[in-house]
Amino acid sequence: MRIGEFLAEDGVLATLEVQTFEEVLLYLLEGLSGGEGPPEAVADPEVRLKWARDLAFGSRGEIARFHDDVVLVGTEIEGVAEAELRVALLRDPVEVTGEGREEPATARLIFFVVAPRRLSSVLARVAPVLRRIASTDLLREALLDADSPEEVREVRGFLDVEIPKDFVVQSALEPVTWRVYPETPIREVLDLMARRRLHAVPVVGDEYEVLGIITSGDALGYLVPRARTGSLEEAASDGLARDIMSRSVLCVTEEQPLRDVAAQLVNRDVEQMPVVREGELIGFVTRDTVLRTLFGPSTDHD
Repeated sequence: MRIGEFLAEDGVLATLEVQTFEEVLLYLLEGLSGGEGPPEAVADPEVRLKWARDLAFGSRGEIARFHDDVVLVGTEIEGVAEAELRVALLRDPVEVTGEGREEPATARLIFFVVAPRRLSSVLARVAPVLRRIASTDLLREALLDADSPEEVREVRGFLDVEIPKDFVVQSALEPVTWRVYPETPIREVLDLMARRRLHAVPVVGDEYEVLGIITSGDALGYLVPRARTGSLEEAASDGLARDIMSRSVLCVTEEQPLRDVAAQLVNRDVEQMPVVREGELIGFVTRDTVLRTLFGPSTDHD
């Protein structure tokens, strides 16, 4: 399937003049169809307004930022004829309030994905594609410069972008929360892993590039031999992260097929693999996240 097939027939709103993120979402909801008219779930104007307000404040659906100017909003609405993409292009940026930021950022381009059910399954396939569009300077800037729905649809390459049938790594991405540096004392690394119940922690450089990884096995393999003549505490008091990290680390990108990466996890007998974007560590894909993504309750197995 291509983006052009997923984009609703009347699904482009261009150069909207609005004051709030809630107004944008209300316009997008008003354009939905349930086949014989608006979906019953949002047919009532007051209900629709509340739905838009809940989406705007992050209490319903999903919000993800793809670029300084671009966000994705996803929601599940019973009665929608089928999953579809709608696009809103604003004349002036609005504050996106539902991201949980202390100081809300703004956006001018909103990708709106709606599904009658299994939203997570739809987003798992579509979100990485929309993120790639937003990250491609020529595509993003051409979309932002469009002055009408027709111009949006005519942006070269936009409608032809393929949506993969299968899942990609980004669908099972576990964002990186903790990292250490080569000069981090081993004692601090062990405290972090114990307190946060981490099975592994990445070792990164100044640009957040992956230099190595420290697993619980690496830590014990370093400590136990050194504790034979003393205590584990004494063994942990000396040394740096670079002394115990595994330096041979295979990284994957967020656009690789998830099934291929699952096979690598099994063949290499590892629990997780770092995920990088343009060389920078952005998270991990683990056996657990792969299993939940491929075989979770919201997944279609057609």
